[in-house]
Amino acid sequence: MFVFPVASLVLGVIGYYVFKNIYVMPILIAIISVISVFTVFNSSFWFWAALYTLLSLLSGLFVKLLASNKKSKSL
Repeated sequence: MFVFPVASLVLGVIGYYVFKNIYVMPILIAIISVISVFTVFNSSFWFWAALYTLLSLLSGLFVKLLASNKKSKSL
């Protein structure tokens, strides 16, 4: 219940710091979620797959905005 949303948020943050791109980790989470829909979960997991992808994207975007705001203040 709490593991997947927290993991997608944390992976979004880590993905931005590692790849310096907000789209890499949400794409990976979407791919893993789609595979999970067909192998582990049933079709009702589609909603959660989209939500986890969105959470990852939003957390990466949030960190990017914080990093750019921090960088602009230091100049």
